[in-house]
Order: sequence, then structure tokens, then C-alpha cells
Amino acid sequence: MTRSKPVSPKTNPKTNPKINHRYLGLELSGAKNPKTTLTVLEHYPKENKIFLLEVHEGIGSTESQTSDEFLIDLLKQAGEEDTVTGINVPLGLPPCIQCTIKQCPMPARCVVPEVKWMRKKGKSFTPYTQRPVELFLRYELLPTIKRPMAFEIDETLGGSRGPLTARYHYLKRHLGKMKFIEVSPKLSLARLASSLKKVNLRSLQSYRKLEDGAYARREILEAICDHFGVFVYDGDQKKLSRSLNAFDAFICGLTAILAQNGKCVEPPRHFPKDAGWISYPK
Repeated sequence: MTRSKPVSPKTNPKTNPKINHRYLGLELSGAKNPKTTLTVLEHYPKENKIFLLEVHEGIGSTESQTSDEFLIDLLKQAGEEDTVTGINVPLGLPPCIQCTIKQCPMPARCVVPEVKWMRKKGKSFTPYTQRPVELFLRYELLPTIKRPMAFEIDETLGGSRGPLTARYHYLKRHLGKMKFIEVSPKLSLARLASSLKKVNLRSLQSYRKLEDGAYARREILEAICDHFGVFVYDGDQKKLSRSLNAFDAFICGLTAILAQNGKCVEPPRHFPKDAGWISYPK
């Protein structure tokens, strides 16, 4: 659902002084890697409309600011105190990293609720790199996702996710009460795929690829816009199609909207209260 001309002032969020709610989608990359991307969305629940207002790409350092300083200022300008941001990195740490017990009883005898829950799953686990939500996704949810949307879940402290989690915690200290929701763009899209009837199977297989990805992302984006009533300007649509980082940032923002409106899955019963959760569509 893309247009080259603005919509009427009655529904255009750029001219309407009454804003229902603003949401952000953040695809966070390393501080020395200018691939961080921020999307700014506004949701009008009464009209059942969502507007993509801005796409900020290549967020890095400037002549006068570090990449962290620049990103913090940008987030403060784009959002407000109660703004909800969907972000692509772990918001919490594995239970062993946060543990304050002086003498570790080892996972087999640990009484920490998160570790006890992980142990009951009867699977091999490492509570110093994994969280309960990752075991839940790996063993209970991901087996239900069929190709072409199947993917491997990453551990909290696996690969580059550890440094990104550390960066998030640093940024959060400077962002006051701004609320963050953890999102996995791959998981969100996998859950949405069944609703996108017009999307070609090949597009779902190739939307993350370098060569065919741009065309596939455009097709998926148009289907998402039609399904959820999202307005995207032509220039922003090109950005989301061209860049996987921008596309994922958009999915993060959309998932935040769905989560705040009761359209995402809640943690299962008896899931540890403080274990952290990844929001994904019902």
C-alpha cells in the first residue's frame, strides 16, 4: 500500500496534531558498524491505520558525536518517554550471568527459577549463554515452523549478540523510561507469512538474500501493508526493499504495535516471570 502523494490532512500524521501513538523499530548493529537502522511508525487504532513516517539508515558516528551519542539523540527526538521500541537484540542476560549466589550448585541442583525451568525441559542447556525463551523457541515453537520460514535460533551470548546486548544496556541507561520490546524479525515474519496470501513462495525463501532479496522484500512489504493497513511513502518503500536492515527495523516496529495491542503471544503458563520474552505475532 504505497503512494507518491500524501493522504488527506485528516489522516496524515505529518499534519494531524493529534497523534494516537508512536512506535519505533530498531535494528541495532555494532557501534563501529554504521548499519543500525531506525523506523518511526504511528498507529491510529480507531481508523485501524499505521503510518511509516521515517526510515533512518546508516546510523553511525559523526564529526561531533560518537555513534552511541548520535543514536541516543535520534531516539529521544523520534520518540517520547512512553514510546515503545521493538528491538532486534536480547534485552536480558542468561540466568548464570546475573546470579548472585556465592557458591554455585551447578545447573543440576540450581534453585534459581529460570534454571529450574530450563532443567525441566530435559534438554541439554548452558544457562550462562542461553535463556529460557531460547529453549522454548528452539524445542517448542521452531519445530512448528515449516520451510521456507524455518531458521535456527541464536543464543543470547552467541556470535555478535553478546556485544549487541551490552550495547543495548549501555544505551538504555541514557533513554529514561523509553520501553523496549525484544523482537526476532525472522520469527515475526515466519508467523505473519501464513496471513500473506499474495506472497510468492520464492519471495519467502529469498527475502534475506543479497541478490534476489530486494524484489522479495518489496513483494512481502506490499502484502504486509495491505493486510495491516500500513501507509508507506514511495521513498521509504524503496529503502525497506533495498536494505535488509531497514526491512527488519520495520518488522521490529510493526511487532511492537502488535504486542501493545494484544496481538502477540504471551509467555506460556509457569514460564519464569523474570526470564525475559521475545514478542511474536499470534
